[in-house]
Amino acid sequence: MVIMQKFRPIFVLIFIVVALFASGCTEKNLSAEQIAAQMIDKENSTQDYSYTMHMTSYTGEKTKEIEYKTMFKKPNMIKSIATEPGKQNQTVSVSDGKFLWSYIPDTNTVTKITLSNVSEPTRNDYADIIGELLNDTNISLLGMENIDGRTTYLLETTPKEANGDNKLMHKAKIWVDQETWMPLRYEAYNVDGNLIIKLEIQDLKVNTGLPDSEFKFEIPEGTKIVDMGEINPQNN
Repeated sequence: MVIMQKFRPIFVLIFIVVALFASGCTEKNLSAEQIAAQMIDKENSTQDYSYTMHMTSYTGEKTKEIEYKTMFKKPNMIKSIATEPGKQNQTVSVSDGKFLWSYIPDTNTVTKITLSNVSEPTRNDYADIIGELLNDTNISLLGMENIDGRTTYLLETTPKEANGDNKLMHKAKIWVDQETWMPLRYEAYNVDGNLIIKLEIQDLKVNTGLPDSEFKFEIPEGTKIVDMGEINPQNN
C-alpha cells in the first residue's frame, strides 16, 4: 500500500499502545483475545486524534532525530508535519480523502496523488498491524517504572518464532502512564539487543472534533507541482 507506507511508522505506536490499555488491563499478562477486543473497541470509538512524536533512530554510529506532528480524522483524513533538528523547513503530507499532497522542502516540490476507490485508507493497515501483533508476538508485563516522575506500566513484545523478517526489529518495550494511559515511550531492539528506534509521545488528544479545515493543503508559493496521477491504495 503506497499511501499507508508513507504514514505507517507514525501510526504503529498509537494503534498498538492506545488499544492495548483502553481496557485498564494492568497487573496480568494480556491475552490475544483481550488485545483484539480492545483494539476493535478503540478503533470503533475513535473518530479523530492528534499527537506529537519525537523519533530517534540508531544505525551503527549514526543517530537521526525527527519530530512528527500528526492528525487523523475518519474516514480518511491525515496530516503529518515532520521537522528535523537544525532545519527550519518542514516536510508536510496531507490527505483530505480525495488527494494526497506532499511538500518536500529540500527540492521545493509538491507532489499530488489522486486517490480512488477507497473509503478508509487506514483500514487495511490497521488490520495488518493487529494481525502482526497477535500472530507474531508474545506480550508480557515486565513491571512498573518511573519516567519523569510518572509511574508507568512496562510491556515487552517478542517474536513467537525466529525468522529472517525479525532481524531488524526483534524486541519492543512500551511504557504507559498509569494515570492517563498515555504511551510515554516506545523502544525497539534488534536481535543483538541494540536499541534501533525510540519514540516518545506528547500531547496525545483523542476525539476532540478536529475540523475538516485542518486537512486542507495550502500550496507554498513558488513550488514546483508534480501530478503523479491516480492510484488505488488497495491494489498496491
